[in-house]
Amino acid sequence: MTLLERESQLGSLLQYAGEARARTGRLVLISGEAGVGKSSLVEELQRRLHDATWAWGACDGLFTPRPLAPLHDIAREIGGSLLETVRGAASRDEIFDAVLQCAASMDGLVVLVVEDAQWADEATLDLLRFLARRVRDLPVLLVVTFRDDALAPSDPLRVALGELAGQRCTRRIDLPPLTSAGVARLAEGTTYSPHELYALTGGNPFFVVEVLSDDRTEVPASARDAVLARAARLSDAARSALDLAALDSWRVDPDLVARAGGLGLEALDDLVSAGLMRAEGSTLRFRHELARRAIESEVPPHRRLAGHQALLHALIDVDCDDHARLAYHAEEVGDATLVARYAPSAARRAAELGAYREAAAQYERAMRFPPDDPREVAGLYDEYADQLALVDSWTRAAEARERAVHLWHELGDARREGYGYRNLCSVYWRLCRGSESRAAADRALALLEPLGPDPQLARMIGLHAFEVWQDEPEAGYALLRRAVEMADEVGAPADRSDMLNTLAYGAFLHGDDWRPPMEEALRIALEVGAEAQVGRAYANGYTFFGAEFRFAEGERWWRDGIAYCDERDITTFSSCLRGHRAIALLDLGRWDDALQVAEQVLATDASPINLLTSQVTKALVLARRGLPGSDEILDVAVEAADGVAEGDWIGLTRLARAERHWLDGEDDAATREILRVREVLTQLELRPDVETAVWERRLLGAPQPVREPREPWATWLAGDVVAAAARWDALGCGYHAAMALHDSDCDDHLRDAITRFEALGADAAARRTRRKMKELGHRAVPNGARTSTRRHPLGLTRREDEVLLLVCEGLTNEEIAEHLVLSTRTVDHHVSAVLGKLGVSSRGAAAAQARQRGVVPAGT
Repeated sequence: MTLLERESQLGSLLQYAGEARARTGRLVLISGEAGVGKSSLVEELQRRLHDATWAWGACDGLFTPRPLAPLHDIAREIGGSLLETVRGAASRDEIFDAVLQCAASMDGLVVLVVEDAQWADEATLDLLRFLARRVRDLPVLLVVTFRDDALAPSDPLRVALGELAGQRCTRRIDLPPLTSAGVARLAEGTTYSPHELYALTGGNPFFVVEVLSDDRTEVPASARDAVLARAARLSDAARSALDLAALDSWRVDPDLVARAGGLGLEALDDLVSAGLMRAEGSTLRFRHELARRAIESEVPPHRRLAGHQALLHALIDVDCDDHARLAYHAEEVGDATLVARYAPSAARRAAELGAYREAAAQYERAMRFPPDDPREVAGLYDEYADQLALVDSWTRAAEARERAVHLWHELGDARREGYGYRNLCSVYWRLCRGSESRAAADRALALLEPLGPDPQLARMIGLHAFEVWQDEPEAGYALLRRAVEMADEVGAPADRSDMLNTLAYGAFLHGDDWRPPMEEALRIALEVGAEAQVGRAYANGYTFFGAEFRFAEGERWWRDGIAYCDERDITTFSSCLRGHRAIALLDLGRWDDALQVAEQVLATDASPINLLTSQVTKALVLARRGLPGSDEILDVAVEAADGVAEGDWIGLTRLARAERHWLDGEDDAATREILRVREVLTQLELRPDVETAVWERRLLGAPQPVREPREPWATWLAGDVVAAAARWDALGCGYHAAMALHDSDCDDHLRDAITRFEALGADAAARRTRRKMKELGHRAVPNGARTSTRRHPLGLTRREDEVLLLVCEGLTNEEIAEHLVLSTRTVDHHVSAVLGKLGVSSRGAAAAQARQRGVVPAGT
């Protein structure tokens, strides 16, 4: 079938291939609805680039896949050392390095294709992140196709796409359906009405081809009917082979299907002849996943069970090493023994490769067929919760931990029960269930302390040290150091890393140099591959740098930390890093960037504790700009922080709400928030303590800090606002500098504050300062900014607004680039930014929202 209306996209692909051939590697993301022709486009590119080395892999949506499933396909095509590495027991880092080395060692252009990334496992997404950062100097074209019509906001692929879009090597191509004119061209010479065919198919190329391939004279009710009509003409043997293939995967081994069905290979040849499957190397694949689903839906229950049974036995007979696939078929036939054999091993291998969501899914499968031994069941729940903890899925983690603790208690295993309560302490904290967290900590300490030195006991003593610290800082610090010594004596490297991390927090609170213990914690964790400990070290280190306004020093921790966590999909710590990045950008006055980062976190299913920094960032940007929406965000954040019942979080959220009230002239409400914060602050809270003191000075006239304020806060509280503003300016914190000037009664200082606020877009703060000038009787108070300078209703920059208008006019990225005299890459980034700010996944949805909001004329 002729490839229609794809000339522009094919031209872009050829251009990117030429750039890659010149050792400027490219990652090309090709998106579109199911059946729109993504694979056909790439196949046409392969015909044009016949001298390149090609290798294809695909993600499978039929069952929870083995990790790196598409890489297994690619390795089979390439062979050699890459295949040996992928099939062996290599670590994920070794596998990723092997892919890079293999691509670098080949002559000429290398094209690697990963299809249907909407079903990609976490390890595959991590591989794409890894390659995106490293192919730019290699002759590699990495092509990734995916469906963008059903991605949830928190879908791992959507998160990954946002990260990949920021890489210099990334390009994006969107494939729209065919126009009515394109469908009419395909319908030429047939008996079908082009108008009726377009109405039926919506211009979807796969649907059009399926309908036109049917030899009936009437138009079928759907493309699915066209697929089933073609299957109905098969022989019994061929139809049996087709059903078995549909139950296994969209890409199958012909020998395996023949073995499972007791069939000759000629039955599978008939599937190719009928156009239902096509040969691809030594395998067969359905022409499209939609076709496989249509066939699968028609397999009757009794034949479905027998089919899975036959496939399972055939896989066992050939000694298949894909335990995820074996576990899937075992569950489908209800074989508890085989599920218990394959699902846990599939889960553990997925965890080793960093595919934590897939590991969790395999543990869920295993627990649907629980072993008879309650000790084994409790262990599975603990392992399951470990995976959930890495992907920020804390509600399910709490349920798993609670079940494990109950089982360990029933078994009389005090040590494992103590470990369970220690883990529950962390889970409850992540869920902002502070009282339950503290109760779990007390129970863990009571269970573990009589059993003697233990790494988990060391952690609980370290946690208890901060309770002591609230009243007796020196005693708490000494207890913390004792816990670190215990971990050194009896703990594994990961335990020592955790305790050094905790010691760094103690040093931070005490005013000592916290960097040496934190750097040592990070070094140990990296050395032994303890991913959770690495993520925690990066997150806490960056947080401490931000709390001390040492942004330049913290930049490496942010850059390396987010790359590490994103490449491994450790969302618990990547969300934490992004939340504190948003706070840092807020402090630096980069509010658009802060909003973008915060929105990235808020679009996920992050734990309540990990949402707080992003919620506060977004609410403060809205409040300072005088925009609506902050109250709803802060109400949720304050409720969660009150649940944690810790001064840091209560201070973070309620001080933000105090500022929102103050900006609106509600001083009494702001004062109530300040007094509530002061009630809960102890020796442990540094920034909330001094920020509360600043608000006390502003609203009550008498600051009451618990600790001696550090600079620049000390100068601010002393009333030297000019010196304080200068110190804040030196740190790059323009809003704090303007607020310090606002606290003066001097006309020049207040005018300077207004100028600074307006430069930041802090309209509400500027209004509050003008009001103060009027109350003090100053003359010639500056007017507010003109209406024409107000922000774009969708939060777009001027350039993004121009790009959106041209998108609404139907221009491609290449045409927009020519129109605006920009590079295509720059336009790609602008389009991605527009989609992100509008919270949509396609150009059509962006255009529809723009028209709905009145940003562009309805007819555009």
